[in-house]
Amino acid sequence: MLAYSLNTGLRISDILRANVKDSIEGVWRDREEKTNKEKIIQLNAKLQLLIRDYVEANKLQKDDYLFYSNKNRKKPISRVQAHRIVAHAGEMIGVTLSCHSLRKTFGYMAYNQGVDLSLLQYIFNHSSQAVTLRYIGITQDEANKVTSGLSIGI
Repeated sequence: MLAYSLNTGLRISDILRANVKDSIEGVWRDREEKTNKEKIIQLNAKLQLLIRDYVEANKLQKDDYLFYSNKNRKKPISRVQAHRIVAHAGEMIGVTLSCHSLRKTFGYMAYNQGVDLSLLQYIFNHSSQAVTLRYIGITQDEANKVTSGLSIGI
């Protein structure tokens, strides 16, 4: 679940609806629960391999949810359970984690790796680039560090 979130930027409510078939084929395709906008996300090759190993180890069928409930494999885990899992993973490594922080981390890391801000705005369905910058935690101080450290042609 953590890898899925960190590599797609999806909200936890959307990740929990991921099924085995689409995930193995490398595409998350659905309507976002919050915005009701259709979204299609191509999964990266490493995530697809991780999913395949997980599916094989858990003997999941194509119509199963990827993150299934122990009570019923035909139902996803609850958001509360997902938050518990993520928080526990954070505790294990000594950091505070939430499902939402994973989504923000996706954006922050993508931005720092050179992904265009307008593309992140589109991925997150934000109304402006300013909202996206605030969302991923880019502050004016960080922007000032970039410009104050540059000396191009002088």
